[in-house]
Amino acid sequence: MVKGLLHKKGLGAWAIMILCWAMGCSSSTQVLQDDAWVGNALKLIPQPRQMQQGKGTFLLNAQTCIHIEKESSAEVLNTAQFLAQALQEATSLGLEVKQQEATPANTILLKINPLLAVGSEGYVLSVQPTGVVAEAISPQGLFWAVQTLRQMVLLQSADFQNGQLTNIKLPVVEIQDAPSFGWRGLMLDVSRHFLSKEILKRYIDHISFYKLNTLHLHLSDDQGWRLEIPAYPNLTTVGAWRKEPDGSRHGGYYTASDIQELVAYAQVRQVTLIPEIDVPGHTQAILAAYPELSCTGGPFAVSNKAGVHPDILCAGNEKTYTFLSDVFAEVAALFPGQYLHIGGDEAPKQRWKTCAKCQQLMKRQGLANEEELQGYFTQRIVNLLQQNRKKAVAWDEVMQGGVDTGAVIQAWHGVDAVKEAVEKGAKVVVSPRSSFYFDLNSGITTTEKVYATPVVPTSLPEAGTKLVLGAEAALWTEETPENKVDAMVFPRLLAFAENVWTESHGRPYPEFQSRLQTHYGYLEKWGVRYGFEEMPVKVKPSYVVDSNQFEVMLQPSLPNVQLHYTLDGTVPTLHAPVYTGKPIQFSSSATLKVVPFKGQQPWHAPVEAVFVRHQALHKKSELENPYHASYSGGGALALTDGILGDEDYRKGFWQGFEKEDLEVVIDLGQEEMVKEVATRFLQDANSWIFLPTLVELWVAGESKEFKRMSVATHQVPMLQEKAVVKAFSLKGGNDKVRYIKVKAKNVGVCPPGHPGAGGAAFLMADEIIVK
Repeated sequence: MVKGLLHKKGLGAWAIMILCWAMGCSSSTQVLQDDAWVGNALKLIPQPRQMQQGKGTFLLNAQTCIHIEKESSAEVLNTAQFLAQALQEATSLGLEVKQQEATPANTILLKINPLLAVGSEGYVLSVQPTGVVAEAISPQGLFWAVQTLRQMVLLQSADFQNGQLTNIKLPVVEIQDAPSFGWRGLMLDVSRHFLSKEILKRYIDHISFYKLNTLHLHLSDDQGWRLEIPAYPNLTTVGAWRKEPDGSRHGGYYTASDIQELVAYAQVRQVTLIPEIDVPGHTQAILAAYPELSCTGGPFAVSNKAGVHPDILCAGNEKTYTFLSDVFAEVAALFPGQYLHIGGDEAPKQRWKTCAKCQQLMKRQGLANEEELQGYFTQRIVNLLQQNRKKAVAWDEVMQGGVDTGAVIQAWHGVDAVKEAVEKGAKVVVSPRSSFYFDLNSGITTTEKVYATPVVPTSLPEAGTKLVLGAEAALWTEETPENKVDAMVFPRLLAFAENVWTESHGRPYPEFQSRLQTHYGYLEKWGVRYGFEEMPVKVKPSYVVDSNQFEVMLQPSLPNVQLHYTLDGTVPTLHAPVYTGKPIQFSSSATLKVVPFKGQQPWHAPVEAVFVRHQALHKKSELENPYHASYSGGGALALTDGILGDEDYRKGFWQGFEKEDLEVVIDLGQEEMVKEVATRFLQDANSWIFLPTLVELWVAGESKEFKRMSVATHQVPMLQEKAVVKAFSLKGGNDKVRYIKVKAKNVGVCPPGHPGAGGAAFLMADEIIVK
């Protein structure tokens, strides 16, 4: 038996995955007899392309052996031993791996069959009453067949909590399967928050179990360098560590032996590790270690802030290319895969514009501008990799300066970036931020959205589709430390895995969602603190005029969670009231906080909704310009419903205006004293939403002759990365008024420097609070 094939803390441990035989440590034994349980075995993710269930079952027990042909390769033997060791860890039964010509009954046969017409990673899996046969034309395909078999065993033992299973019934079934794409990946950003070697092993197990074959490691950024390079020790003594705003120290790095261990671990599981060294931008950690590689000479510190930093590698300094030649040679030697990622994204050019060396290089090379200088830089790096027998992968920004068709483009700016890449003849990995970025919360990028987004854009010409290698989901960790990673990745990773395996676009999501429910129990048993399929808790508020009360309904987006809530702004504990499904009613201003619990454990940070009672509550309002149909905020009473929105406009509490100004008149019904009007607006530049340039308050009596009372502006930068809710306080007067008019000036279009520069900008308005 080969030691170390399985990782006992992650998916790799069949003691966890093949729970059919070991769901506890009781000395009692049990046999699965219920055929309904057997049916769970076929709730597979990704769903196989062809699956035909027959009659009867195969009984997997202590007498079953794992059989491979006598002339089998080392990879086939590793796969068989992987399976055998897993069963041993799960049951202590120690099933034997046999290499012989004859195939007896009660056998799991693993074999390479070059005559199968299933593609390079395809397989055929046949379960009959007398045994199991898994065939493929390659070791990769054979391993995916084993992963399917693992899921079948795992899922049909869904609810066993006690006892050791000594016999498992597998349904008779014929499966023929193959992936749609050869590149099926997950990117983990280990720069912003370092993830240990053990965590990476867990994720290799996770992605392999769901038939993803690529783990892309973002090893360098402004916030940290994560790979030991012996020739440049400052990269790890200086560049791998940062001082956090609270004074603590964060960092870490991988040694050469760590990488070798991870590579070997991944190879057994048919996963390729792709390293990313991001250049020329996002390099403040490099510059902190070697400031002479900058345009200014520094000094620099490893950044503890997110965003795009102005200092990048000096493209006009030959020392930069010597450094990169040495670094990429070391990286290429450590990672045996054919691809190496060179970044290339978000590289501001202001330092290059004022750098004598960069300008001299541009003149010598006849480069028209700094974008072409980045094209020159990129081509030199591509050439360096070719010398090390590697192919370059780069983010789609490199196309702005020209792209060598030998570089694979990772397109994160959506459909247009994919189209541009294929038009240039480049191969593409599809990674749209709006659908496959898991750092966006599940209320923004829902599991259904991940499942339904086409890997190949539907508008792409037929010829271009052949250049799409596949897709990659991505988790950027600026705001995601180690303990939050699982919640951001799961369950969306399962939707992505099926999408990129079978192109799930157009298939009904509820059918997938039904299968997904069967997998939650096993994610828990693997220790995965998964998140939510969509917004963790949907808050559905209303105001009941007859009873003069707020009413709130709650809906979680996961099964088997209990919602505890408070109305006084405190964080709910297990002792807080439990939501029973009936409306929560209250008449005064309140801060509702809701925490979903699974068992005794809180399963998410508190979900908050703020309710305010004020003079204009539920008063009639009239808009000069209509709101956008997609952002009604609840309709006509959205600005006077007493419900405050937060930084996430998708919750439905914000009223949106595309390019139009907000001008609303509120009728108080009678003349009253109004001392102050507080208005609230949202800015989320990443979503094309900007604060108004100014806000005005006008008032009128019964005559409806308005006069302007006050004006408010703000100092929030338009390109601020983080979403912000801004309250504007507008002073009233000393006279009674009946009508209140609020005007807010929309910026109209996205500003220069914004990805949507020149396109329509949104104004998002919330409650108009009258005091």
